[in-house]
Parts: sequence; C-alpha cells; structure tokens
Amino acid sequence: MNRMEQIARLEQENIDLKTELGLLRQDQEAGYLVQQRLLPANGTCHLGLQLHYWMRPSLYLSGDFIDFWALDQQRVMFYLADVSGHGASSAFVTILLKYLINRYALEDQASPARLCARINRELIQSGLEKHMTLVLGCLDTAKGQLTYTNAAHLPPPLLLEAGQARPLAGRDQPVGLFPEAEYHEQLCDWTPASRLCLATDGILEVLPGKGLEARQEEWFRRIEQAEGELVTLLDALPGSADDWPDDVTLMTVSAQPNANR
Repeated sequence: MNRMEQIARLEQENIDLKTELGLLRQDQEAGYLVQQRLLPANGTCHLGLQLHYWMRPSLYLSGDFIDFWALDQQRVMFYLADVSGHGASSAFVTILLKYLINRYALEDQASPARLCARINRELIQSGLEKHMTLVLGCLDTAKGQLTYTNAAHLPPPLLLEAGQARPLAGRDQPVGLFPEAEYHEQLCDWTPASRLCLATDGILEVLPGKGLEARQEEWFRRIEQAEGELVTLLDALPGSADDWPDDVTLMTVSAQPNANR
C-alpha cells in the first residue's frame, strides 16, 4: 500500500468513526429524552404533598431515578433509586423498576418491604447483573404516617422538622444482589410541617470531609442550613456540577403551600 492509499484509508476510517460516534450520540440523546419523559413533573402535587427534585447524570443517561404518585384517595407513594454503574445499562434498569413498582404496588398492598422483595427477585431472575439502593415509601395523609423501606441507601433519608434534620432509622440489603435478602418496614409520624429530604450517594463525593461519616454529617448540616430548600442547597454546593464524577439526585417531599389541611 503506497502513501496515498494509506492517507485515503485513514481518512475513510476517520469518517466512519465520526459517523459511529454521531449515531451513538443520537441513541444516547433519544434515551435521555425517554427517561426524562418517565419522570414526574418537578413541583408535582398529590393529596396536598409536593415533590421537588434536581437530577444531574454523569453521562447522558442516569442510573438514578425517582417517582411520586397518588396510590388512592389518601396515600402517596414515592421512591428514589440509585442503580449500580453508569450510562445506558443502568438507565434501562430504572425503566424496569418503574414498570415493576407500578405493576405490583396495589397487588402488594402498597407495602414497601413486599415491593422491595418482589423487585429483588425479579431483578436477580432477569440476569442483568445490576443491583440498586432504594428508598421506597408510602405516605398516608389521613393517618399522618410514613411507611418506608431503606434498601442500603446512603445517605439515609432525612426528616426535617423545626429546623432539625433527623436520619430515618433502618437499613436493609441492596435490591438485586442477594436472593435471600429480607426487607423491613419502618414507621414514623408525618405532620404538615414535615419535609423529607433524600439524595443519592453521588452527593457525598462532592462534599468536604474525611471519610463517609464526616461527609454524611456535612450533608445533614447543609440540609438544616438550607431548611431543605433545593435551590438554596444547590447554590451552596461546592464546585461545578459539570465536574462531579457520579450521578447526583436530590429530592424533597413536603406539604404543598397553601394546601387545605
């Protein structure tokens, strides 16, 4: 092969590479749009409760996912999931998760523990070799009660009341990793002044502090300072989100302003 042929070959390979990258980018952008369409609208209200969230994927697609919906006339369900890994494969699992929870929520009587056990079995049987941490909860507005299961999720959910952030108790095994995993439900009171604050563990990677415990304490402190308001909290976070190494999702559930109680 002479020099001119080598140059022509390299130019063609460069064109082919650019074409493949363009197609890959189009696929990622299409996947991003699909995933975004499956998310609840920011500021969604159900039964006097309001959802606010902020989601930043490290790539086009996120392994983090949330949902928030009215199950009946007095109960609202929600979850925050963090699937292992990054990118398309993790994002596909978030779509499967949404399908499974919507399918089984009523069948399992809106029990967070039963739902976690069911999703654990389904995910292991799927052979996808993916697992997730998950906070799954049910808020009963008539009883003023929050029922939830924490499947290995860090940082733990925080209940903010009277300016004090309290980590909610309980932490079970991840979903999709151990066939015999058991999940348990925790209960706590819920008042019109309560605010639930959740985040995926990507937030701990951008906070100062030596070690996991110190960074969690820093997170609790910042939640209290911001009074659980996402805009205030985001303004106080260090660095640029473009430089963060992991998916990061923040989520709050609180009383809808001026809601009839």
